[in-house]
Amino acid sequence: MVRLLLIAWLWLLPFGAQAAAIMAQLDRNPVAVGDPVVLTFTADRIVAGDPDFSPLEQDFEIRGRSQSNSFSMVNGVSSITTTWELRLYPRRTGTVPVPPIAFGADQSQALDLQVMDQPPPQANTGNSSDILIELTAEPQQPYVQQQTVITQRMLHITPLQPQASLSHPEVEAGKGNIQQLGKTRNTTLMRNGRNYQVIERRYALTPQQSGTLTLGRTTFDGIIDDKNNYEFDPFGMSGKRIRRFSEPLTLQVQGQPASYTGKQWLPANSLTLNAHWQTPADKLKAGEPVTLTLAIVADGLAAEQLPKLDIQAPAGIKAYTDQPELRNDPGSNGVVGVRQEKWVVVAPYNGEYTFPGLSIDWWNTTTGKQETTTLDPVKLVVTGGQAAPAAANTTTATELKQADPATPPPATTPDTPEAAGWFAWFSWDWYATALLIIWGALSVGWLLWHFWKKAQITPKQSAKTAYAPASVRPPDAKTVWQRLEQACKQNQPQAAHDALLQWMEVGLHLRPALLANLREQAPPALQAEIDALNAVLYGRSSGGWRGASLWQALQGFKLSNGQTAVKTSELASLYPD
Repeated sequence: MVRLLLIAWLWLLPFGAQAAAIMAQLDRNPVAVGDPVVLTFTADRIVAGDPDFSPLEQDFEIRGRSQSNSFSMVNGVSSITTTWELRLYPRRTGTVPVPPIAFGADQSQALDLQVMDQPPPQANTGNSSDILIELTAEPQQPYVQQQTVITQRMLHITPLQPQASLSHPEVEAGKGNIQQLGKTRNTTLMRNGRNYQVIERRYALTPQQSGTLTLGRTTFDGIIDDKNNYEFDPFGMSGKRIRRFSEPLTLQVQGQPASYTGKQWLPANSLTLNAHWQTPADKLKAGEPVTLTLAIVADGLAAEQLPKLDIQAPAGIKAYTDQPELRNDPGSNGVVGVRQEKWVVVAPYNGEYTFPGLSIDWWNTTTGKQETTTLDPVKLVVTGGQAAPAAANTTTATELKQADPATPPPATTPDTPEAAGWFAWFSWDWYATALLIIWGALSVGWLLWHFWKKAQITPKQSAKTAYAPASVRPPDAKTVWQRLEQACKQNQPQAAHDALLQWMEVGLHLRPALLANLREQAPPALQAEIDALNAVLYGRSSGGWRGASLWQALQGFKLSNGQTAVKTSELASLYPD
């Protein structure tokens, strides 16, 4: 055994004494984009280290690799050859460099590969094995934040093997959110006298800024049956492996029209307001709560883009609302966003009240004009209880001030003998004296209880108290802000979402702490990042999430009341330890 190892070492010694010559070679040049090219490296001696093929990944996609070794001896002279073969797919057209590859201290030479566009299919040649990939958009010049329907079609005649795949379109230039609508559809299409099988997908694209927006090429990668292909495949593939691309799709995104005067930019195909009273509005009972359901339905807008509904209940009516329900339903022309709010309305006294109407301004993308959707006021008739007190029916000072600022509110005088008797003996001096006596009695009682409690504590109990753990305090705004920064820098969408909700509550004092409420007061850049975060969390985006853009958009953000969000450089002054 030792003798065999010694002989092998003596054979290999000449190869390690000098640098190996590594030859790089392409099996074809030029090549059409989408077609594979085999890159072969051959070393006539033992190389100094394992190869590093990572420089190839910038311009090529590596889909297969193999390595083989051969040993020979001729006329007493031994030689060893190592071969590496890689199947590459060029990512772009033009002159694509093949960089030198390092094998430890050894290195291959550089090459240039000419990559041409895929030739267009020729319907008259009978080439039925080709595959067409298409991307279309409707409309092609959308407004910013207007939903655009992207249709992806793959047309083929030759049957496909199960290993086939078709990539989703992605935004390559510009900024926008894209999500698939429904499931993949299979249809047929007659084109140039040929009957094609069609695989169709539809997507909803929402541009987030005006200007040029480009969707990159989508790629089909698969294997088709080809009886005329008898070439040896070192990678063990059966049939003919092909790759086809769609052309990039470029859209010109229009900005918000200068003539639009609405509070919030809402480009949609249609927008309606709906209201439903649990009990008819003219048959309400005093003191009994009734549910009012309000809904905004927008064809061409996501539910997250719809505004909240502000209701100013009339005097004498109490109205409360809970967290809204947001829903995105598939429609014939994209997503139909639905925002539903449920209000609990209570009328304590009998009478007739006018519940205010609502109005929402929006931009009709079909007609290119601003429109207003309204909900008419509703007359409430309340019975079955007591009549409202006289004081409840008088006009409040605020209402008088809004009606006529120059006229002071009239002094209210008691209208009944009972009220007159009450105000006859009531005085502010007596009221202040009574409060002072009550406060003094409570203070003395608290001191006595405190000293009595302290006297009852034994030394053993004191020791336990000394070592008792402190109650857990909720995190302060500085801690929450640091958590948000860490989650953004580590690209953790769920952690960023949770920290952002906490920061809205303890840092911005925004109630309720909902992303929809923050989005209404956010600038377009922050709105876009909130939409991107929602898209990742709720499965509307297949790409990875990068938190750097959200963190940058949060810097210097101001609420509508003038409050400024926390900045990293101001943490020491805003939140001292």
